[in-house]
Amino acid sequence: MSRTTKGFSFIEVLVTVAIIGILSAIAIPAFLGQKTNADLVGDAQQNCKNMQMMLETRKADAGVYGTAGTYKWTTAADGTITATDATLLPQFGVKGSSKMDYTLVIAAGGLIYTLDAADNRKGTATHIYGTDQNGKQTFP
Repeated sequence: MSRTTKGFSFIEVLVTVAIIGILSAIAIPAFLGQKTNADLVGDAQQNCKNMQMMLETRKADAGVYGTAGTYKWTTAADGTITATDATLLPQFGVKGSSKMDYTLVIAAGGLIYTLDAADNRKGTATHIYGTDQNGKQTFP
């Protein structure tokens, strides 16, 4: 008499569940990191676009974006902003939950600039987003 069984043995199901558990333990933290990164990039884009609009208003009023040079806005852990020249964009405030640093480089003549955003939460600035006076995204 032959005995036929259908289905999976307990060991096969146990091995499958263990493999799925291991893969989940690896994948879930990676996906959570991607959401955090997407939030950072979104905040950087929003803040850079706000700065661009302020710079365009300044150019419409004064004819130039500003005096040639490098301008920095750094955000402390408590959310306060320190600017190297508070008169350039006095109304700029960081929007969003992430604390980033912004660097504006205005070229000679005051008609060309680049704007960069960096995440400085880990102590080393990580470049997140960059743009220029034409609105062209220079990074990433």
